[in-house]
Amino acid sequence: MAGRDFVFQYAESFRGLNLAISPLRLPVRPGVQVYDGQGRMEVFGVFEDSMSDSWGRRLVDRHFQKTLGRPPGVLERLAYVGERAMGALTFHPPQEVTILPAKELDLAGLGVQAWDFDTDQIKDALPELRRLGGTSGGARPKVLVGLPEQDQSRKQKILPGDGDLPPGYTHWIVKFNARADGPDAGPLEFAYAEMAVAAGAAVPEHRLIQTDIGCFFAVRRFDRPSPGQRLHLHSAAGLLHADFRTPGDEYDILFRLTESLTRDYAQKRELFRRACLNVLACNRDDHLKNFAFLMGPDGVWRLAPLFDFTFHNGPNGWQTLSVAGEGQNPRREHLLKLADQVDLRSRDAREIIEQVGGAVAGFGKLAAKLKLSKATIERVRARMKEIDS
Repeated sequence: MAGRDFVFQYAESFRGLNLAISPLRLPVRPGVQVYDGQGRMEVFGVFEDSMSDSWGRRLVDRHFQKTLGRPPGVLERLAYVGERAMGALTFHPPQEVTILPAKELDLAGLGVQAWDFDTDQIKDALPELRRLGGTSGGARPKVLVGLPEQDQSRKQKILPGDGDLPPGYTHWIVKFNARADGPDAGPLEFAYAEMAVAAGAAVPEHRLIQTDIGCFFAVRRFDRPSPGQRLHLHSAAGLLHADFRTPGDEYDILFRLTESLTRDYAQKRELFRRACLNVLACNRDDHLKNFAFLMGPDGVWRLAPLFDFTFHNGPNGWQTLSVAGEGQNPRREHLLKLADQVDLRSRDAREIIEQVGGAVAGFGKLAAKLKLSKATIERVRARMKEIDS
């Protein structure tokens, strides 16, 4: 930071690798690069991606307000994240660097704390919840945990996931349903993940964890594929410095970004599959921060696996990303128009739409197996029928 401007400079040793951490906004070149202040981001998008938003941001802000009487600045937010950020970037020197010991977590207790904080029954979260949930994004409360590689249901020992894990454990995120969501939120997101698998999408490993206070959805972290390995993660919103909070962007922009980054037709097919899933399964919360890319050590970019995919009516009932100009009521015909618009082969588009449609049609069986409430099943199926009529 220089004066009131945020600046960035690649170290000469890193510049020699020719790996741009944000190709559109921070290309590999010598000298200082100054943040242009575009959009609603506080700093370069790649660092904005590392900071918490929504629920996690509330955790951090409330703690700073209580201890310092003010919200944190950008550099304080990054220092707070330290080595616990999603993706490969870490920030030094970190604040609050104490890592929780590898002792068993009381997940139900953390869930109750999250509920109490979310409903303002407590003014500041306990340190354990703040460390495990304060670096997360998204609207629902969540924590970083370590789970055993083999799912053991209720018998599994759950460890803190903000540091290294013992052999046999991997990094996961557990989402608590907010009290307003009701008990179906976790099983419903699991059903959607299973639909996405049936549709042929790239979906991370996922589980349901049963606790004394409810059944919660857990997803394995795809930025931590193996012990000691971290992959660089960058959201579409961060790459573009786009305001993801306001509807109005088009799927077309995502396709152009994907083509520019990956130059891989298979990635375009995968993105179209996700657009079809979001439209036909009524996930209208498909904003640009809910799409991300991973960069491997070789500098090759690819779409990150599908995440934050569940039933959502969207802002004022609209699809956050418009489909070939249609945001209020996108249908199959708009998906076909989108495919033509982004130069996806017609045969591929029709095959993907049919596969996704078949997977979405299986929701009823999944919902019954997961014992979702009748009200939830009827609400979701009614919207799906309306969309695909």
